[in-house]
Amino acid sequence: MDLGESLRNLLKALYAASPAYNELTQMLFILPEKAFTLLKMYPEIMEKEDVLREVVGIRYSEDGYINPTRLGGLLAELYYEFFKILSHPVKRKRLLEAAGLKEEDFKGFDPLRSWIEVSFDFLSKISKDSLKLLSVIIGKMLGKRPDESVSWEEVKKEAAGINFEEAQTLLKRFYLIPYSSSYSIYAYECPLLLDAYSDLREKLKELLG
Repeated sequence: MDLGESLRNLLKALYAASPAYNELTQMLFILPEKAFTLLKMYPEIMEKEDVLREVVGIRYSEDGYINPTRLGGLLAELYYEFFKILSHPVKRKRLLEAAGLKEEDFKGFDPLRSWIEVSFDFLSKISKDSLKLLSVIIGKMLGKRPDESVSWEEVKKEAAGINFEEAQTLLKRFYLIPYSSSYSIYAYECPLLLDAYSDLREKLKELLG
């Protein structure tokens, strides 16, 4: 088995266990979250809370939030890092070339694409502000190089009427903008800027009417 075939098999396995299709991975991926919220979102999983704590690894913070630990933390971190690669145009291109895949081939089992679609559906019901903020960010950054950035202050000025802090937090939690700086955001931190996701940008426009 050559490298390309090994990578293709790995990508398909990661797709099958990704947050879009596996509720346990999804729950761990969006942590930290309040226990009551998780009980409403994942009742069958949270019924086995003792197993989650002992085997998978979760813990409670002093302010009532659940965080992933041990295996749970590693699983969440795996997808954080994987999605970072898929969000970066250069790293994504190299990965797909090594796997012998074109974008059109990868579309059918792209876990980041699937997760963005799931996030859109969820956030459109609970926080239109987060999607509005995402639209503002895309408008400010479309066409920029991966290493170019925009300050959060500049984004905030164009996001009038939006609950900025809450929307920003949700976008990061759902990995639609996995930013690392509190001062600015880089183009490579917004996966929806990728040409491969131009159709998802159109879907976002439709959701916002």
